[in-house]
Amino acid sequence: MKTRRILAMILLLCLLLAACGQTGESEEKNPLPETGAPAETRTTDKNSATEETGSETAINPATEPAEETPSVPKETGYPIFDFEKKTVTLNSGHEMPILGLGMFSLSDSEAENSTYWALKAGFRLIDTARIYGNEAAVGRGLQKAIDEGIVTREEVFITTKMWTSDFSNGDAAIDTSLDRLGVDYIDLMILHHSQPSNDVDAYQAMERAVADGKLKSIGLSNYYEPEDFDRLVNATTIKPALLQNETHPYHQSGEMKDHIARYGTVLESWFPLGGRGNTQTLFNDETIRGIAEAHGVSSAQVIIRWHLQAGNICIPGSSNEQHIIEDYDVWDFELTEDEMNQMTALEKDERFADY
Repeated sequence: MKTRRILAMILLLCLLLAACGQTGESEEKNPLPETGAPAETRTTDKNSATEETGSETAINPATEPAEETPSVPKETGYPIFDFEKKTVTLNSGHEMPILGLGMFSLSDSEAENSTYWALKAGFRLIDTARIYGNEAAVGRGLQKAIDEGIVTREEVFITTKMWTSDFSNGDAAIDTSLDRLGVDYIDLMILHHSQPSNDVDAYQAMERAVADGKLKSIGLSNYYEPEDFDRLVNATTIKPALLQNETHPYHQSGEMKDHIARYGTVLESWFPLGGRGNTQTLFNDETIRGIAEAHGVSSAQVIIRWHLQAGNICIPGSSNEQHIIEDYDVWDFELTEDEMNQMTALEKDERFADY
């Protein structure tokens, strides 16, 4: 009898020890995370571990970002215009005004005055080019506006272009434009025309200037075929922030605009009103005149507003102060969806220039 009691006590003691061992093992295998997240979010799966000095470290994806894993770029898409700020964020990360004044064919005195008048009227984007011969005049107009407290340098977005004859010596061309403009940096420089023989070399010079802080953003002009655009993109590193092509209601650049969206590149229209000698053709278009009358504005203002709502940066040119003021006064009305459709229907794939 005594022997059976002793055996029963030994058996009971063994059962108690076994139960304690199982409890301890369970807590060690499934500890509660310190963050309070469910225990199943923790893992020691080898596929979720990162390597650090040769060892594998478990990561809790709910609380610890895998910093060493390269980020996967998102699908870019076409840049969205901000009508409150009157800007668009380029794929370079810099903001660019969506309405500016172009300096094509203006003399030195006209370019200087137009730059000053434009900044006084509210424009913050000025577009010039080496081949226009008025970079220095633009610089003087800018400096006058700065001296009078109208703007600061940082508030003005300056665009210029590298001409084809300078493509073989792009680094020097960039420095020369900086000197003529009288600025420490250029907000956007673009290659003026496609030139397959050496435009890649020129673009790479602009890439070096971005690294040196001389240029903020870079882009292209007069690339009208997707294959030509891709040829340069595939041979370089920085994606073009902007493509400046002839664009207006009769030539709406739809194919190129759709194509460049994959790079986050924005379209800018030169000859947005049809260009000198052709403006009246657009101004007197029956559809455009009808929309203008409905809003109590000019045909020029309708076309500019169409560009902006269509997602085209717009740079009309003028040497007339009143026209400059009028061209900027496009923020207090909006084209309806039907009016935008009417404008889209004007597409004729008709260019007014051959360059």
